[in-house]
Amino acid sequence: MYELLQVENPLPEQIPPFCQDGFLFLQARHLLNQPDRPLHYFALLDPKTGRADARCAFFIRDDWAISPSAASFGSIEFSDELPDEELARLVDDVVTTSKKLLVQGIRIVNYPDCYLPVHCQRLRAVLLDAGFAVKYEELNQHLTVSARSFTEHLHATERRRLRKCRQAGFTTHIRENPDAETLFAFIRKARLRKNLPLSMSSKELANLLTNFGGVCPVFTVCDGDQLIAACLGIRVSPTVLYYFLPADHEDYQQFSPSVMLVENLYTYCQQHQIPLLDLGISTSHGIRNEGLIRFKHQLGAVESAKLVFEMRF
Repeated sequence: MYELLQVENPLPEQIPPFCQDGFLFLQARHLLNQPDRPLHYFALLDPKTGRADARCAFFIRDDWAISPSAASFGSIEFSDELPDEELARLVDDVVTTSKKLLVQGIRIVNYPDCYLPVHCQRLRAVLLDAGFAVKYEELNQHLTVSARSFTEHLHATERRRLRKCRQAGFTTHIRENPDAETLFAFIRKARLRKNLPLSMSSKELANLLTNFGGVCPVFTVCDGDQLIAACLGIRVSPTVLYYFLPADHEDYQQFSPSVMLVENLYTYCQQHQIPLLDLGISTSHGIRNEGLIRFKHQLGAVESAKLVFEMRF
């Protein structure tokens, strides 16, 4: 029988180790770095090992219990061996606790199905059985990393663009200590141009690079000293690298340096034995961005679902 742990605003030492190499966004250091309080932490502890075989956390914002507060996803992470009835017991405790807080309901952003297909299927069944509904389904796209070269994945159009970048002499770099203000200004300008939301401030980006630099390298493409494309590569887990906040220079759109940028991430994944390069969602609250979907498809991307669950009280 698993021991159910529930802690409000836990100290780091109150969060037990997980039973395996888990997701960055559910680790103590990331949870405690996310804004919004109170933070409610839940786990199912194996009494023999003292480790958590399941874990989740939610925050209170705008009269809702939300998971996550600031990350690509939150949700519930659990071991392969955890029985569904124990998973259901954890979900039931989350619901019971949330109702006592007099919030409007619970919103859970799950990890993409491609991360853990069987787990996602099991969790969906348990959540739906508990009374949750799928609020909307995001379209996620990823590259499967193998010994194959990046160019083998590419559509002819993107292959030509990559060749054009190489002929122009553009170079790729991985920077572990970039200037946060310069990087933020570059990303902000690109996202404003494309009418895309920016999910963090300059201060929050600096905090991310300072506290998580070891698992959050910055990838860049340059024309000489000119920065022309950049993104963060977040090591979500030992098996996943997440392509985060991509941006490019408006004067280089004819070259599409983002293709060279993704090639840099793909090569990094090959070198570090990371089998999945997550290119992120290509929808917003379920609404498709056809141009973005097409671009990623031409990079060789595979589609999968990323579900957002909700229960209104």
